Amino acid sequence: MSSARNIVITGFMGSGKTTVGELLAQRLGREFVDMDRAIETRAGAPIRQIFARKGEAGFRELERTLALELALRRGLVVATGGGALIADDLREMFLQQCHVYCLDASKAELSSRLWDSRERPLAAGWEALYDARKAIYASIPRQVLTAGKTATMVAGEIAAREAGALYVKTPSGGYPIHIEAGILSRIGEEAASLGLDGQVAVITNETIAPLYGEALTRQLPNARMIALPDGEAHKTLATVAQVYDSLLEMGADRSTVIIALGGGVVGDTAGFVAATYMRGIPLLQAPTTLLSMVDSSVGGKVGVDLPQGKNLIGAFKQPRAVLIDPDVLATLPPLQWRCGMAEVIKHGLIAQPGLLNPELWQPEHAEELVRQAVQVKIDFVEIDPYEQGIRAHLNLGHTFGHAIEKVTGYAVPHGEAVAIGIVCAAKLSRNLGFITEAMVARIQKICWQIGLPTDIAVDRERWYAAMATDKKWQGGESRLIALKRIGEAAVVHGLSKETIMAVL
Repeated sequence: MSSARNIVITGFMGSGKTTVGELLAQRLGREFVDMDRAIETRAGAPIRQIFARKGEAGFRELERTLALELALRRGLVVATGGGALIADDLREMFLQQCHVYCLDASKAELSSRLWDSRERPLAAGWEALYDARKAIYASIPRQVLTAGKTATMVAGEIAAREAGALYVKTPSGGYPIHIEAGILSRIGEEAASLGLDGQVAVITNETIAPLYGEALTRQLPNARMIALPDGEAHKTLATVAQVYDSLLEMGADRSTVIIALGGGVVGDTAGFVAATYMRGIPLLQAPTTLLSMVDSSVGGKVGVDLPQGKNLIGAFKQPRAVLIDPDVLATLPPLQWRCGMAEVIKHGLIAQPGLLNPELWQPEHAEELVRQAVQVKIDFVEIDPYEQGIRAHLNLGHTFGHAIEKVTGYAVPHGEAVAIGIVCAAKLSRNLGFITEAMVARIQKICWQIGLPTDIAVDRERWYAAMATDKKWQGGESRLIALKRIGEAAVVHGLSKETIMAVL
């Protein structure tokens, strides 16, 4: 007998519990129990007849007896009835002893399934019942949004979470982050569960295309690759327009899925296309650089640059999933590894000091390094999905760094610019009395150990002027991130030009 905890699928009537549960059990090789079917077998009558003979109270007693029995077993996939876990004691028992997933279906989905549900005794007044129960369903921690997903996709998402995939909760639902060596080479095997068995546009760049893009495209049944020029200089509206043309040429519609395969430039550009083409089409992020894995692929921020500054045109577009394959880092040039480490160090400074351990910085530890760094990003974006508050802490060093990129015409790579910006932020934090000179020296040493620069010779007036056009500046007033201590950051507003210039 399996010692694994039961996986319980619950949710409102018509949300797809039985179909998803059966697919999940098949995928995981587990026994499947549908509680409603089991009750019908025991009673020798369909549920509508049980309701007619014994009323809802009689049915709930049969349901409770079965639930208590199932709670004692292990290794099952269980699909509950819609009201099985409404009782507080049963819900708490299942939450403590099982992995409970609640399918969150929209009213529009439910309406299309329940309009003629004569076999469901409570279907006639389902909208009022839904409103009465929705707070209880929402209290279940593991939520799975079903809108726009097939039952196979929902089952695949639950299976991935059971296998250790990270998960991001968003205002509109959430999405899994798969961190798994070799996942891109096996994407064809998961095409249906990832929703990639229809038309797919793989958007990548000319460097990544021969390395991974062509092979990935061949694995999918109906995919076409669009290769962009490589580099930040091409992260523009002109490039976006070219991608629109390519999508129209291939006959892409609102069901077409975009895979953004590449670094931050590809992820931001393809993500912006996905957010705007036909008012939005599905997106999967498949980052291929350390920097994009730990930062830009997670959180839904997408956009392109204008001559006046970085990312001034953009949107929030949450991906359907993020596919992180640490194996692709084997072909990453050393410079790009170092650039990614700048974001890792930033995450260590603002939230997770364990990332500052040099033993974790080696490529052979990439999977664990990425997992820890991504969890930091998840923690921030779940609290503040639209960057109205604490998510701004993720910008430590970025206003300084973006300005360096601008004044050098993007000759300085993003990660190196951020590293210099982090040191500037550390010096600013010292000058504001938050941290010591010794802490500034420690941060500089960390950057040097990785091979990142900590200063640059550019005109200070031009540097400051570029900072003042950053989108995080508000009403002409500075808005920067300072370190209060290792593991804690803060937003500082309205600093004078002289205070900022002192650390440039």
